[in-house]
Amino acid sequence: MRRGRHAGPAAAAAAAAILVVAPARAQDEGLDGVGHLLGSEEATLTVVEFGDFACSACALFHEATWPTIRREFVETGRVLWRHVPFVLGFDRGKEATRAAECAADQGAYWEMHDVLFARQDEWTESEELDDTLFGYATEIGLDGGRFEECIDEDYGEERTKRANEAAKDLKVRATPTFFIEGFRVQGALSVEAFRALLEDPSAPGSP
Repeated sequence: MRRGRHAGPAAAAAAAAILVVAPARAQDEGLDGVGHLLGSEEATLTVVEFGDFACSACALFHEATWPTIRREFVETGRVLWRHVPFVLGFDRGKEATRAAECAADQGAYWEMHDVLFARQDEWTESEELDDTLFGYATEIGLDGGRFEECIDEDYGEERTKRANEAAKDLKVRATPTFFIEGFRVQGALSVEAFRALLEDPSAPGSP
């Protein structure tokens, strides 16, 4: 159970989750090379998630909803998930995104993704942020020297820049924001609400 200063805003964001019609453009247009994929590329449905690792509502979604959605839809090959980490402006979000992109350079994006959301209360409060992030890197089996070099040189800067541009182009102003078959969904929806959207993504009246 998450506690501390993030719990209140996250709960409020979940309560305010809304479904609105997305821009008419195709949801994957212009996203080649942006974000990180999980699931089968043969899936009939793609979900694009824009998130900031320091966003409390994003952490709530990945704690309460994502494990079930991942198990039922992504791991079964029904949904291809594209997570687009960008910097919305939350404190320490830029540093966390850099760590995730450096993990991606060693093929461990999703492992770092999971740690960052699971321990958001820890690293956002850490007095030694660099050391904390390096600790996560070693925990998930990364080469520490390569990780440090990547952080120092910011090898993932161009990917983050493209993600920020894509978020701006799609007018993403809140996190998490999801694009599902032409609809924009904002907020940390419950398992039941998100499952309903994936079962019938063409229904704008879905919860």
